[in-house]
Amino acid sequence: MKKTITIALIMLLVLITGCGSKKLVGRWKTVFNDVNYYYIFNEDKTCAYEMVGVKMECTYEEEEDKVTILYKGNTKPSSYEYKRDGNKLIIKDNHGKDVIYELEQ
Repeated sequence: MKKTITIALIMLLVLITGCGSKKLVGRWKTVFNDVNYYYIFNEDKTCAYEMVGVKMECTYEEEEDKVTILYKGNTKPSSYEYKRDGNKLIIKDNHGKDVIYELEQ
């Protein structure tokens, strides 16, 4: 019985840590005023934000419902609430408005 519980707990831990770290991974796109904006989140915790031919490199850390992004050249990270709903990533901007990004295949 103890062995079964231990194995179940280990499997749960692997699922939680493994899945949580991949929630943001991918290339996400939103369109605002006919302009495409992209977030690219990589498995190695590097990222980029692209708009109108400009690419800002960054690193990120994700928690349950918050992503903290440090843009290259900045000393203070930016934190955003987010949630993922299937192929949609919803990030609250600096004004508290939901911005919906779609996962590109």
